[in-house]
Amino acid sequence: MSEESNPIVEKLNDLTKKIDILAMVVASKPNGDQISRLMKEKSQKEQIHTLKEFDFPNEIIALMIGTTPETVRVTLSQIKSEGKKPRKTKKIEGESKNEQRTA
Repeated sequence: MSEESNPIVEKLNDLTKKIDILAMVVASKPNGDQISRLMKEKSQKEQIHTLKEFDFPNEIIALMIGTTPETVRVTLSQIKSEGKKPRKTKKIEGESKNEQRTA
């Protein structure tokens, strides 16, 4: 039986991830002052984006800024879609609409 397929190893890996997240939360918010200073005068969207850059899970981000995990998920989805640029088509003189080239 390989190490990766061992259910005990899988549970230990999950536990390690949770401990890492807990350590990040404790390190970043011992009394709330550090997060308050970091997030001062930032919108909720900017707060979510900043905390996600630290690899916090959505549930932890929601707890830290006082919202729901669903709001965090939707906001991150909007941020991601804003980063995508729409495809532009460029019409070359003399070509029909079906023969347009994409830029």
